[in-house]
Amino acid sequence: MQVRNYDKPDPARVVANIRKVLATGNMELLEKGSYEFLITHCSFIAHYNYQGFIGTYKDELVSFVHQFVHQMGMGWETWLDNPRSYLYDVSYRGKLLADIVRDLLPIFQAYQPAIEAAQKDRAHRIAEGHLRVLAEELGYALIKKEG
Repeated sequence: MQVRNYDKPDPARVVANIRKVLATGNMELLEKGSYEFLITHCSFIAHYNYQGFIGTYKDELVSFVHQFVHQMGMGWETWLDNPRSYLYDVSYRGKLLADIVRDLLPIFQAYQPAIEAAQKDRAHRIAEGHLRVLAEELGYALIKKEG
């Protein structure tokens, strides 16, 4: 989808908004301009529309982080500096796309451990809830193991 010039938010706003999403763990804070930037320039698929994108990553923020880090962090430094790269000299509201990606990558990497830990804890709590329901249904009592 082509992003019209007047729809492009300031690059600093995109970076600040994505930082806010990662810091709060709340995908619903992602602004439409940041969504447009991600799907247009960072290898994310649109998931039909803005609401579909939010819905996809709302409970799977770790997938959002992994997608960005995998797409933009694996060897992209050389790609971003390569004059043959489509990102090399492409400007986005006066700032090179490569420089915006360089600004975003350490932010994603900084929040990645906390987001992964929160996702693991969430998965554990969900599994424990399922196990409790099953144990109760079968007439067993769960006793939490120490340590």
